[in-house]
Amino acid sequence: MMFRDQHEPNNRELERSISRRRLLTWSGTALLSGIAGCSSTDSPGNGTGSPAGSPSPPVDSVFEDVGFAGPNLVVTLAEDHDVDRLNLIAPDGSTFRQTAVAEGATTAELQILFKSGGSYDTGEYELVAVKGESTDSMAIELRPEINVVDVEPELDEDDRNSTGRLFVTVENTGSGPTWVYNIGFRNAPYANAPDVIEGNGVVDTKFERPQDPQEEFLQPNEEQRFLKGRGVLIISDDDAVSCEGGTVEITIVVQTPHEDIEQPIRAGLSGGYHIDDQAAIQHPCKNIDIVLLSGGGDDA
Repeated sequence: MMFRDQHEPNNRELERSISRRRLLTWSGTALLSGIAGCSSTDSPGNGTGSPAGSPSPPVDSVFEDVGFAGPNLVVTLAEDHDVDRLNLIAPDGSTFRQTAVAEGATTAELQILFKSGGSYDTGEYELVAVKGESTDSMAIELRPEINVVDVEPELDEDDRNSTGRLFVTVENTGSGPTWVYNIGFRNAPYANAPDVIEGNGVVDTKFERPQDPQEEFLQPNEEQRFLKGRGVLIISDDDAVSCEGGTVEITIVVQTPHEDIEQPIRAGLSGGYHIDDQAAIQHPCKNIDIVLLSGGGDDA
């Protein structure tokens, strides 16, 4: 049995379902802009999958809605538009992405997150609709802000004891999407716990949850529950901490292309070993009590 200082229903079936909040809050301002330069071209959207929830741009704007889907910025245009191309201008004035708008289409997408690197930098962007020799534009703030809002142990389906793995719930309260490419652990008692990726490289690691890689993209005002494949709180008789009232403090590191977030936690261990493999010399404890500690934030 596990007790937590966070408010939580006692229904562990939450392990099978992910509460998702997809309210996208955006602000747009009609501006006048010159035609922006060219760069690599994306394929236009097919008019489906544009998320709802964004406030409408000004009445005299060609833009009807701006939102996100997966790694893409999704732009909905007015029915009677004559837009040929969309340019997304970076804070430094360069063209970050652009896409042609197919004749008759009212929705187009620009990919702004990339698992191979090259995702957008945070800041204020300008979305420019090119209409022949004229343009229409609006400002878009792309600035994700992620936080760890919950940590809880995975429980064995049969005996409801801890498996030693941890669910980590991450929330994006910012104004731009991001991609959680890895969650690592520092100072974990288990030597084979998921590692923190050091350096500036972005590596596409594998999660047990979510199973759909598209759900690793975290939209504004959305939260997602992550689970890595290896254990974290697994100990042996040789460890300084025991499963009979011991405590251990570890740091969870959520890694995105924009920043790494560190969240320290304290885990209280009790109930003795959860022996699911008699041949193993290291085991999870039956009960784990997780407390989120202060001091979490950017790992600059």
